[in-house]
Amino acid sequence: MKRIITKKIAPIALLSCLALLLAFLFLKATPEPERPPLRVEWTYWPGFYPMAIAVESGLFEKYGVKIEPLLYDSGAKARSDFSAKRLDGAMLATGDILQLATEMPIKIVLLVDNSAGADQVVAKAEIASVADLRGKRVGYTPGDFGELFVIRMLEQNSLTTRDVTLVTMKSEEVLDALGKDLIKAGNTWEPYASKAVSAGHHVIFTSASTPGLIVDTVMFHASVVKERPADIRAFVKAWFEAVEFWEKNPEIAARMIAKQTGLKPEEVSKEGVKLFTLTENKVAFKRSQDLTSVHTSTQAYIDLFVAKGTLSSIPKLDELFDPSFLE
Repeated sequence: MKRIITKKIAPIALLSCLALLLAFLFLKATPEPERPPLRVEWTYWPGFYPMAIAVESGLFEKYGVKIEPLLYDSGAKARSDFSAKRLDGAMLATGDILQLATEMPIKIVLLVDNSAGADQVVAKAEIASVADLRGKRVGYTPGDFGELFVIRMLEQNSLTTRDVTLVTMKSEEVLDALGKDLIKAGNTWEPYASKAVSAGHHVIFTSASTPGLIVDTVMFHASVVKERPADIRAFVKAWFEAVEFWEKNPEIAARMIAKQTGLKPEEVSKEGVKLFTLTENKVAFKRSQDLTSVHTSTQAYIDLFVAKGTLSSIPKLDELFDPSFLE
């Protein structure tokens, strides 16, 4: 009787093992769901142009990440779409995102550049210097990096915001406002500043006089960073390889950037922009007392916006900055 039971059990056990084996092979053969591309915003700013190089040279594919680059004309529109989670990532200055950082979890994963002249204040021909702005109308964007930039310009020339009339506008609107004589000067950046100069206006102040103040970054929603760390790491690797390519192959890179932006190759330049290398990122992410640290420059914006009452709470910088993907 014992042998009969054993003979009956053996085939059943064999069938069970076979079923488990088939199930395992089926699961192994079933491909993982394909991840959608990371939707990443960038704008017309020289520091963001490594995005174009990475796209044109296939660097994102090389490192195994799919990116949908979305070129914006307006940083304000980019902030709005990022806030609404229509974007996974965005490229913005630290001074632009502090309110966002109090409203939702954000991770800055790399520092793009330090503006060293490409952010400018352009003025009408009759304004010879910053001192001539006393009593005049000056265009700026409150609540972002441009506000502190204009304040520093005035301070360095023995003026205050009480000595001028500040007019709220987007930096992209400065050229038109100058043409209509709505303002005598305004804060803008490349390539808009060069267009203003071509229209007969001139530059009276640049970010070369405010070293370390304006730092541009790449940020992602914290949920994206948590769910897709391998893709974020791949993005960072592709980015730094694109930066290196631009340094070594400026003419080829200019053609790549022109193709992606619609600019002419001769209009592409990183003059006035200090692109951060991987090593420089690691240094800038560390805390220090001077503007070589992104913590210090960001704190300057926090202090201003809190004093003005335009920042509802103070973001935690140790949670905002995430240099882990630089390793």
